[in-house]
Amino acid sequence: MRLRLKNPVPDRLAHHAPFPHLHPKFPLKLRTEPKTARRFQIVCLPQQDGSFVASVVEAPEILVYGRSRKAAEEKAARKFLKAPDPYAYADHPLAATKVVTIDMEYDEVAGAFVTYVKELHRMSSFGETESVALDNTAEMIRGYIKSMEANRKSIPLAASKLAELRRVVGMH
Repeated sequence: MRLRLKNPVPDRLAHHAPFPHLHPKFPLKLRTEPKTARRFQIVCLPQQDGSFVASVVEAPEILVYGRSRKAAEEKAARKFLKAPDPYAYADHPLAATKVVTIDMEYDEVAGAFVTYVKELHRMSSFGETESVALDNTAEMIRGYIKSMEANRKSIPLAASKLAELRRVVGMH
């Protein structure tokens, strides 16, 4: 026997639903912030007094109580989205490119993230966060390319890689 259910699945058959996380009472909700495409998960559980407690999986220190499931989830989401995204640097164009190798490390003494561009004479830049360090590195690469071209010096990259690097750092 094959059970074929139509959407929406009635509550009494929710355990048969193909996507249980879409059911309103499922404790784990996957979310994506539309403006930033930041993904996160919220866990919301009922309490004995009828209220709900919600927490964000990616930031377990966020713990919010609310009278309804929806209110608790919304409060937790707002609190999470107010905090800066520590993984935003992963979407940075320089982090995804294969044209140059960028090494990044945290300098405890300076309290900053330091980047090194291996192919460009290990040029170095820094920033308070990973994203700022990569932004500063892109600025440094733009300046390097302009300076080398103005002084008619050769850049140690193949023409195709240089063209791609120019695109990645925003030089058209």
